[in-house]
This record gives sequence, C-alpha cells and structure tokens, in this order.
Amino acid sequence: MRNPTFDKQHLTEYFLFGLLGAVLYSIPLEFFLYSDKYDNFYYLYIGVGLFMAAIFYHTYRLIDRPYDKNRAVSMMMSGLLTTVTGVILASLIAFISVFIFFPDLFSTHQVINMVQGAPATGQPRYPFDLLFMILGVTIIMNMLVGAFVAVMTSYATKRDQTQDKPAVI
Repeated sequence: MRNPTFDKQHLTEYFLFGLLGAVLYSIPLEFFLYSDKYDNFYYLYIGVGLFMAAIFYHTYRLIDRPYDKNRAVSMMMSGLLTTVTGVILASLIAFISVFIFFPDLFSTHQVINMVQGAPATGQPRYPFDLLFMILGVTIIMNMLVGAFVAVMTSYATKRDQTQDKPAVI
C-alpha cells in the first residue's frame, strides 16, 4: 500500500489543523498584548493548551483512517508534521501581532515600563525583548506539547499494537 502521509489531502490537513492550532494560540496572545500586564502572562500558557487541543483533535481523528489505524508511526508522523506547521504559523502570527501592538519593535531606545508590573529581571529593556519572550513560549512550549500529544495519542489510543504494520517512509 502506498504511503498517504505526504499526499495532497494530508498536506492540506496538516496546514488546516496547524492553522487552527495557531489561531487558537493567538487568541489569548492578543489578550495578553492588549492588556500589557505582566500578571497576564499566563494567557500565553492558556494558548498553549488550546494549541494542544487542536493537535489532539487532529491526531485523534486519524484513528478511523484505514492506513493510519494500522500504523502508530504514521499517526505520530502526521501529528508531528501538524505540530511543526502549527508552530511555524503561530510564530508568524505572534511576530505580526507584536509588531502591530508595538510598531517601534526594532528600535534601540530603552523602554521605561513596557510590561506593567513586571519585576526588574523580567522587564524587557528593549521592545524586541518582549518579542523574544513571546516567541520563546510560542516555539518551545507549542513544540513540546504538540510532540507529546502526537506521540501519546498515536500510541495510547491504539487498542492492539501487536498487529501494527510497518510504516513505509
């Protein structure tokens, strides 16, 4: 049987579910950027949880596919490709959002109080420091939870893994 992991339908699904995860992540990000308070930094982690839910939904849907239900590795690869696509799209959305809220993003002038209520060690001195913190959460946390969910869902939802067929890569 031919491997459908890289056919047009699957690539479209990776993009759509990656976009869904990125949009769900960006909603709390917009609230954080609008509120501009350090106390609301947890909004980013709510977005990570929403991103995780989108990746879980995509991987869980693969259980009913004839090729993927017989191969846990194929399900895991699909989940990881969706995660990578979602992280790239979420990073682009985060960059554009920060640039909209802070147009002088790449200026070298120090900012007095960019994020209200932040401790001295957490206060960004330059505008691009906040972008670095947001992209750090976006890339690292979304990649970690997406990979975790893809691996756990592909193996934990399989009833009988002894009958798995090898995936053709």
